[in-house]
Amino acid sequence: MNYSDLKHEANRIKKDFSIIEYFQGLVSAGALKYEGMQGKEHFFGFLSQRTGSIAVDHRTNVWYDHSAGRGGDVLEAVQVFENKTFAQSIEQLSDLPTERTVVPKNKHKAAPKIKIESVKKVSHPALVNYIRTRGLEPDEISDFAKEVHWGNKGKKYFAVGFPNESGGWVLRSSIFKGNILGGGISIQVLGTPDRTKIFEGWFDFLSYLKLSGATDFKAVILNSSVNLKLSLIMDVLAEFEVVDLYLDNDATGEKYTNFFMKAAQLYHYCRSNAISTDWDLNKLKGSHDKFGKLISTLKISSRDVVGIWSFQTEVTDQRYRYKGFEDLNEVLKPHVVTGNQNQIRQ
Repeated sequence: MNYSDLKHEANRIKKDFSIIEYFQGLVSAGALKYEGMQGKEHFFGFLSQRTGSIAVDHRTNVWYDHSAGRGGDVLEAVQVFENKTFAQSIEQLSDLPTERTVVPKNKHKAAPKIKIESVKKVSHPALVNYIRTRGLEPDEISDFAKEVHWGNKGKKYFAVGFPNESGGWVLRSSIFKGNILGGGISIQVLGTPDRTKIFEGWFDFLSYLKLSGATDFKAVILNSSVNLKLSLIMDVLAEFEVVDLYLDNDATGEKYTNFFMKAAQLYHYCRSNAISTDWDLNKLKGSHDKFGKLISTLKISSRDVVGIWSFQTEVTDQRYRYKGFEDLNEVLKPHVVTGNQNQIRQ
């Protein structure tokens, strides 16, 4: 890109790219932990911090690190947290979040300082109480959840832990949300699967098990919506035609649900019409309209495009089952009185 193009793209990214999603990506990658909301701001922090110092305002789409005395927009965040240049940060965020891989600044130096001290059955009163605030009992999730104790820079921590596919742990407690020793998705295979179910988080998956009693499916737990990359979608579609989506009832959940369903329509349209599904995703880098570029690359005529977006697949949006709730786990929380529990079935 020349300078004019860079400036134009930078302005578009600052306006359109969700800074909350970027920081959630850093959490998923194990670089930061999420502390929750204070007032109208989301707070994040490094694993070594007792209290997160990075305030993120989703309304103005800016961040500020109170301990370092610096902040800015999402492009400045990439430069600070990933050690990128201005041009590199633009190139990285020019991809949709579905294609972006977060590489935390100096992550390779921090990893050896984290040491797992014990992994055992959940028994600490604080963690038992936390699980109950999520509408579940420790014994109900004991096949999946562990009590993980770890040390980092001489300090001790513990949380409810769930394994992920990178060999790390997804950690949750009332005061901590993050990953250690690697981020990414988690996968669970139950019985003899005949379909895939996609969940945004572990507690959504566990809530579904309690509410439905379902077996015989493969669960893909994203741990962060930014992990729903096009490459993952293609892997899921190649394995099972039947896919149920259980994402959040918010703008982000809407975006990723629609992205998945459109990808499924194009993928199955190609399969039904003997068009290659061996897509070169590297060629999509920097493209704002990935499906448009794919359609052009695959030499699908413009008169046939309407057939793609009306193509029927067996990918379903299951959010209607918990309509009016932020996510599936919200249905189970003790303070919620609902009849929706009877709607959650296979």
